[in-house]
Amino acid sequence: MDENTRKWYGIAAGIIVIFVAFAVYLSAHKNAVAPSENSIATTTTATTTGQTGDLQTSVPNTSGYTAPNLDRVYTPPSNLPASVQADSKKKVAEAIAQLKIDPNHIAYWLQLAVYRKGANDFVGAEEVWVYCTKVWPTDPIAFENLADLYAYNLKQPANAVEYWNKAIPLDKPNSIRLYLALATFQGINMSDKVAARATLEAGLKANPGNKDLQNALNNL
Repeated sequence: MDENTRKWYGIAAGIIVIFVAFAVYLSAHKNAVAPSENSIATTTTATTTGQTGDLQTSVPNTSGYTAPNLDRVYTPPSNLPASVQADSKKKVAEAIAQLKIDPNHIAYWLQLAVYRKGANDFVGAEEVWVYCTKVWPTDPIAFENLADLYAYNLKQPANAVEYWNKAIPLDKPNSIRLYLALATFQGINMSDKVAARATLEAGLKANPGNKDLQNALNNL
C-alpha cells in the first residue's frame, strides 16, 4: 500500500459509517411525528452514533408516492445467534405493525431499512430510503444512507456521489464529515483525486479554516 493510499485510509477510518444500529435510529427519531397540516414546519436535532442531523418534523409529502411493500420477506443472516435473529425479527415486525397503523413515522421506516440492509437485502433497503427522501426531503439521514449503500454495497459510484452531494446541504452545520466521506470515496474507491480535491475545496469554502478538511486536502 503506497503512502497516499495509507493517508486516505486514515481519513476513512475517522468517518463513521452511516449504517448504525436500529436502536440508535429509533431513539434519535422517536418523536418524528408529523404535526397538523396547518402547523409551521420545524426541525430538531437528531443525534446518532457519530453523527447529528436535522430531522424534519413537518407534514410528510406523501402525495404521488407509493409506499414500499411492508410485506416484503425479512430473513436475518443465518450466521447470527438464534437470539439475535429472533430479536431482529421482532423489531422488524414492530416497525411494520406501527407503519401499517400510521405510515408517517420516519423512525420506523429508517428502522426497517437498517434491518433490511443488515440482512443484505440492499434492494429492499434502497426502496425504503428512496421513499424517505421523497416524503421527508429535508431530513439528511436517508440521503446519507443511500450514499453509503450505493458506494459500498450496490457498487453504483455515480449514485453514491449524487446522494452525498444531496445530503451535504441538508446536514448543516454537520456536513464536514460528509465532505470527508465523499472525498475519501472519490480518492480511494474511484481513484479520482481531482474530484476528491474539488470536494475538499468546496468543503473548505463552506467551512473556512476547518482543520480536518485542510489536513485531508494537504494529504492528497
